[in-house]
Amino acid sequence: MSALTLTLKAVPMQRIDCSPLTPDALAEQSLADIAAIELSVGNMMQRVDALFDITDGDSGQIQINNSHANLDFVGRNMQSGSITTDGDIGAYAGIFMEGGELTINGDSGIYTACEMAGGLINVDGNGGDFIGGARPGYKNGMTGGTVIITGDSGDRTGDHMRRGFILIEGNAGDYCGSRMVSGTISVLADVGAHLGYGMKRGTILLTQMPSRGITANFNDCGSHTLAFLPLMFASFKKLDSQFAQLEPFSRVQRYAGDIGGIGMGEVLVKI
Repeated sequence: MSALTLTLKAVPMQRIDCSPLTPDALAEQSLADIAAIELSVGNMMQRVDALFDITDGDSGQIQINNSHANLDFVGRNMQSGSITTDGDIGAYAGIFMEGGELTINGDSGIYTACEMAGGLINVDGNGGDFIGGARPGYKNGMTGGTVIITGDSGDRTGDHMRRGFILIEGNAGDYCGSRMVSGTISVLADVGAHLGYGMKRGTILLTQMPSRGITANFNDCGSHTLAFLPLMFASFKKLDSQFAQLEPFSRVQRYAGDIGGIGMGEVLVKI
């Protein structure tokens, strides 16, 4: 059975909260029930069928066509199934996600994968600031799952991150891994300023030395052969990503920090 398809009728002038449109929330609902769901649009409520043309299909697989950067909270609390967007989406994509797969064929906004606990998010484009981060005022960011960014990520990628993987095929912005508690961030291209700022634990894996170098708040621990790295690369083989084709390596230069805090984080740079 083909996917349930929602085609945005017009460019939205206000931000739309798409939280109710997940496979879990729509399970066993009729097409009429789905059409009658009301979404928050700015300071108003509007029915789904006023905003989208709906094509019946399997609600376990949702396709959003003509998607726009004003569509927020896509995939919120998703536990199973899949959502695929044809274009950009807005803020908080995949927030609180526990399972399933969210595929964004475009750019995603700020706080993608915010406090994500499981599942897979694949952004076939650029990601905004605070990918895998915590909401303002909270200290627990991403706690599980995998995020793949095929383009560049914004600033503060992995802020307060606690577990999981963030894999960036392009460049990462400033403060990558800031206040990171655990988990793994890997970047294939360059990273911005203040790498690992306030980092407590966790791993940032780089395939090249940053153009800005490693900051003084990280101690050079010398070169190491780390046996776990080839095993980690083997786990990436199942992913639709450049990381699946990456030649495994185990020899790295290790830097420990942020020594302004407990200093138990690490930046590993391929030698």
